[in-house]
Amino acid sequence: MNLPPNSSQQQQRLVSDINIRLRKFFERRGYELFSTSMLERTDLYLKKSGGELASRMYSFTDPSGAEVSMRPEFTSSVVKNYVSGLLKGPLPQRWTYSGSVFRYEPGFSGEFQQIGAELLGAGSSDADAEIVAMASQSLSTIGIRGHKIRIGHMGVVSEMLECLGLSKRAGVFLLRNIPQLRTGEAGLAQIRESASRFGLLSSGNNSDLARITREMPQQDVIQMIKGFIGDGMHGALGQRTSEEIISRYLEKLREEGQAEFFDIAIELCKELIALAGPPLVARKKLTKLAKAYSIPENVFDPIDSFFDSLGHYDMKNVPLILDLASARGIAYYTGIIFDIENSRIKIGRSIGGGGRYDGLIEALGGKKSLPAMGFALNLEQVANLLPKDYDLDLEETPAKILVTAQETAMSEAVATAERLRAQGFFAEIDLECKDDASAAKYAKQRDIQTIMRVGQDGQVNEQFV
Repeated sequence: MNLPPNSSQQQQRLVSDINIRLRKFFERRGYELFSTSMLERTDLYLKKSGGELASRMYSFTDPSGAEVSMRPEFTSSVVKNYVSGLLKGPLPQRWTYSGSVFRYEPGFSGEFQQIGAELLGAGSSDADAEIVAMASQSLSTIGIRGHKIRIGHMGVVSEMLECLGLSKRAGVFLLRNIPQLRTGEAGLAQIRESASRFGLLSSGNNSDLARITREMPQQDVIQMIKGFIGDGMHGALGQRTSEEIISRYLEKLREEGQAEFFDIAIELCKELIALAGPPLVARKKLTKLAKAYSIPENVFDPIDSFFDSLGHYDMKNVPLILDLASARGIAYYTGIIFDIENSRIKIGRSIGGGGRYDGLIEALGGKKSLPAMGFALNLEQVANLLPKDYDLDLEETPAKILVTAQETAMSEAVATAERLRAQGFFAEIDLECKDDASAAKYAKQRDIQTIMRVGQDGQVNEQFV
């Protein structure tokens, strides 16, 4: 590029080149470019993150008196535009974006370049695998080596803690604080102090009743409480229904006497930290761990399904780490989470990452919950990992292809799409295995010209729309 090494000009050029190339890579997988506003109302990000980003955002009051913030990430803006109806088209929707984000990070300028993607309306393990594979392969395709993917699952760990008797509130608290357990006794003491301050370790006056309600089916407990209360609530409900009041009371009641469960849950989390490793090895250890804590083996079904789906992709020998003690620190994740790491990045080791956030669309004003999954990459970090012989070689995108399959032929469909992409074609995978008429309708809506239906035997029937 005829630029001095490590110069600011070189860095900017590299980031720009990577951005263009990765956008093309995402577009070939069906992800359309979408631009979001650099300024949003502050409460949009606070609703999404549960306040965890508040101390790192650049916020101010605009002339109208509204509290606004410079964009600290993209996902909430994408979701907001979907909820408002600006993102149109059939589900699932695939969107990609890039640009500056602004967050306070000690030692850095506060402005970072990101590129990422969001998959809205697909909740299967195949959707999870598409996002994780695309994030990893996008780096491999520009010559980056040495990265690894650390994979966790917020839903599985939450269910494990619930199986131990931990309340939802105590479980969320512990999930957010698992990273402190990695610091040893000091971290453990800090967690216990915070838990005590939040009232999670008190024995309570209703601990016996709390124990009984935890052991009973939910519907039986509700009927029991209604029997206790009778008609006493009528006239004093305000805007809440009796069901809402009972549900809230149950949440508070089940937090009574949490101390013993909290200690057991901490021991479980410490063991989760220790067993992180290659998926096959870590999965066998999880079976033993579940047996020791009387946790049903089917708790791990979502993890098994995910790795089965990920096996359809060529991951270019990128190491995978199953680490259920990993936590991305954001409140809205509900399923698979992942971080991309490289030992050459010493400060802020994560190159990028993402996860599943099925409840976020409803939380930001959607009429109903919608499954969603996404990720983002830090382009400055990516630029620092490029090989010395990096060169940009872009070509025009050819005709678009939708690859669809019978339900039992997803592996063959993925393999077909991967071969097409390797040859430079735009290939989108039909995650819902639509019939011919539905696939044709979807393809027309997405401006896709060709449908390739893959059978279980690998045979491909081509249809022009």
